[in-house]
Amino acid sequence: MVFHFPPMSGGGSVVPAGIANTLANLGHEVTVVTPNVVWIGKRYEPPMNSHVSIIRVDTPASSNLKIAARLCKSNLQRKCVTLGKEKEFDFIFTIFHPFHLVPNAAVYCAKKLGIPVLIKIDDAIYQRSTGLKSIQRKIEKFLNRKALSNSDRLLVSNEGTREIVSSYYNIPREKIAIIPNGIDVSFFDIKNKKNEQQIVFSGAMYYHRGLDILLDAATQIVKELPDTKFVLLGEGPELAKLQSEVAKKNLSKNVEFKGWAPRDDIPKYLSESCVGIGPLRSTDVTKNALPIKVLEYMAATLPIVAARDTLQNDILTDGQNGYFINDASDLAKKIVLLLKNDKLREKMGGMSREMVAKFDWKNVVGLILNEYQKVRK
Repeated sequence: MVFHFPPMSGGGSVVPAGIANTLANLGHEVTVVTPNVVWIGKRYEPPMNSHVSIIRVDTPASSNLKIAARLCKSNLQRKCVTLGKEKEFDFIFTIFHPFHLVPNAAVYCAKKLGIPVLIKIDDAIYQRSTGLKSIQRKIEKFLNRKALSNSDRLLVSNEGTREIVSSYYNIPREKIAIIPNGIDVSFFDIKNKKNEQQIVFSGAMYYHRGLDILLDAATQIVKELPDTKFVLLGEGPELAKLQSEVAKKNLSKNVEFKGWAPRDDIPKYLSESCVGIGPLRSTDVTKNALPIKVLEYMAATLPIVAARDTLQNDILTDGQNGYFINDASDLAKKIVLLLKNDKLREKMGGMSREMVAKFDWKNVVGLILNEYQKVRK
């Protein structure tokens, strides 16, 4: 039971689609229950295994995602309980985000059906807020704590997130298992890598991603390596500001904003690049995160560069498959070093590919099923 699901685009939909397909590929019958919302953005429409049934449940305010996220609970509960009795579900799996109430519906259904519920947590908390927004956050925290406390198992990607969930929502640590995000590694098998002098970022353009830091570094990099290209894939609230900065810094010849890219085109862009940019600003959102795009860079044999304290060491091992950086100047130095040293890039890219193998969906879904077996009723 999930809020984000195709045709919504973005990592929030890529993850549940990958999990559902992998479960079906392993021989399981999978039912996806999701709110039937109006999606007007770019569409993500991956092929789904025939053993995945997708049930879209009518939802109040379906054309307003923020409101629908809070009003979808009742209809989801009724539909899931009915389906669960018909299909005799073994367990319910859901994905948590602070802004929607799908996990609350999932917990309710699991209790009614007498089966386990597992909640995967990618984004544990919001950035801090003030004023009226802070009151809303307190209400959401109360509702979220209730859902998380009543789950059978919480799944987080790393120890840092486990500490955050345990302390912020007052959840016993023993109830929280560490299971990483995953990807289909084979999707990024690149046969003819061009390995041009190109830096790539893929993802939504938010302040916490730190792309302004990348542009500050770019002014230093192009002074030494004028032909360097920076390809930025995606859209988001920072896009207009970043485009303005590119013009002010006279970087228009070096920086390309490609906008939203169809998922099938992502491997191509990565194959044409030689360095992948992870989060460049350490915040409550990025600290200890595991962005799907970083796993994609690794699968495409790219060295990774990210701000210190944003990625776990099993994702980015400093000096092995990329570098942690402290500021824009440090970022510029590391990128120049990689651009000037083909053998170093190749070695680090190969290490990225080796390290990402354990994050293939087959391995990750196997870990999820193991957690289900531990709490099986």
